[in-house]
Amino acid sequence: MTSAVHYKTAWEDPATRQAWRRTAMFRCAALLGWLLGFPAWLFVVVLTPTWLLVLWLPMLCVGIWYALLAMVAVASVRGMRRVLRVYPWQVDIAEAGRKKNGSTRFVVPDPERPEKSVSLGYGGMIGTGQHFWVRTVKSGRITTTWFAGDPRYLGVVATPGPRNLLWLAQREATDSRMSPRKRGVSPGARALARSAGARVGED
Repeated sequence: MTSAVHYKTAWEDPATRQAWRRTAMFRCAALLGWLLGFPAWLFVVVLTPTWLLVLWLPMLCVGIWYALLAMVAVASVRGMRRVLRVYPWQVDIAEAGRKKNGSTRFVVPDPERPEKSVSLGYGGMIGTGQHFWVRTVKSGRITTTWFAGDPRYLGVVATPGPRNLLWLAQREATDSRMSPRKRGVSPGARALARSAGARVGED
């Protein structure tokens, strides 16, 4: 069997495609679960005394927040596939560590200047503390990961296998209110990043 790192792109690896499908199914199921929770919440409210609204309203706010997080997670699945279709896996290249605010940081060498590194972050928001990557990095069970992408723009990290896929991006690579990164990036690297869905600016 061909190793995942020997393919031209990560998506060519059958195990990667299977991991992506598992991720997509899990996130869609989680979103559906949160959405189905709203009719259940309304049913409970109708059947209970009015004074219990002081309890049910905070639960509604929590449900809305987690549903929004689930929507973001589902939306990132498509971006994940775009990255995997462009870049190959690089084994044990991203160092995973914990930031002071409790979020997770992935430090990856700059593709064109390996002596320098670039950081990609995940977490730090309410509701992300129990995410797999935040928990396992905090516990010290994971220190290095697989990485596909360009850390100056966006990428996907995974545990060996690959498993536990996570899409990451620099804010300027996705936020139209910010100027996309150009300095220190070759035209070829920018073209790849554009194919993977990043904002790279005009040539």
